[in-house]
Amino acid sequence: MRKSLQVFLLVIMIAAVGVVVVSEGGAGPSNPAKIAFANMQKVLESTKDWNTLNIDYQKDTQFYQTQLDNLSKEYQDLANSGASQEALLVKQQEILTKKAQYEQTLENTYNAKLQVILEQVNRRIRDYSTFIGIDMVLTNEVVVYGAPAFDITDAIIEYMKGF
Repeated sequence: MRKSLQVFLLVIMIAAVGVVVVSEGGAGPSNPAKIAFANMQKVLESTKDWNTLNIDYQKDTQFYQTQLDNLSKEYQDLANSGASQEALLVKQQEILTKKAQYEQTLENTYNAKLQVILEQVNRRIRDYSTFIGIDMVLTNEVVVYGAPAFDITDAIIEYMKGF
């Protein structure tokens, strides 16, 4: 799935370059498009919001793990007290259900928060690129080769420190 997504993104990027190059008011042979790339993971990890999100995620994960540990202890206490097989199965099912609920809660909560952070980062990259005159920014994951001069990762990180 990830590989096909990367191929799909690469095709879209190539098509976008073609559109920019052939558009009447855009870049062309006399005015080539200015293209750069950035390490999005590095940019993302440099933000305060990303770091806060990870700390919160770790705290919530630990909270839910403590809840599951308590349920597991209850299961062990039941087993040690000689509870019936049916009672043990009920407790096992409770543990599995809670685990699934906790995982779903974490996924939903943090995916939504991550999406907001990604939108902010993308908006800032767009603003920075517009300001310095870059027509297109690719992620380093879709760049087969890029000279270091076209890597604007550190410049984006410096720009974002102002926010």
